Amino acid sequence: MVYFGSEDYYLFAMKPEGKAVWSFGTRYIMDASPLIRPNGDICIGSEDAKFYVFQPDGQIKWTYNALYDIDSSAAIDTEGNLYVGSGDNNLYAFSSDGKLKWTFTAGGSIRSSPAVTSDGIIYCASGDKKIYALDQNGILKWSLTTGNSVESSPCIDEDGTIYIGSNDGKLYAIGEEKASN
Repeated sequence: MVYFGSEDYYLFAMKPEGKAVWSFGTRYIMDASPLIRPNGDICIGSEDAKFYVFQPDGQIKWTYNALYDIDSSAAIDTEGNLYVGSGDNNLYAFSSDGKLKWTFTAGGSIRSSPAVTSDGIIYCASGDKKIYALDQNGILKWSLTTGNSVESSPCIDEDGTIYIGSNDGKLYAIGEEKASN
């Protein structure tokens, strides 16, 4: 199955040959990439300020109402917890069963997708020119200020280096020495 959000306000589920199986509309743009959980659930945010989790058959399993649009794609950790950013400056953490675990508030919108390491460190970026590293409880480990807002999603290589672009025109490579501070 192929899942994708669209600027025509729908999440689509299609077979690879192009046959539509189901769709869900919100009347708001759904331009994040859906996350597929190991159990087949589909997770996506919308500009209607909701984070949706669908069963594979298209039925809504649960939703969460944020205060502002959700353009971020979600990330998942090894325990099944979900993380998603919002235009309301918050990074939301949900348990695998949909309970809100915690929120982290940045100084600007979190429109890029978070990334999670195998040992549970969550990296996110914000319109406040910062890159954040959080532990599994949402406690700030460190932050790094760039020269402009950060709308790029972090990428982590096998050595643990975090790569992320900023609107200051620079690509940042953040090594383990920053992560251990």
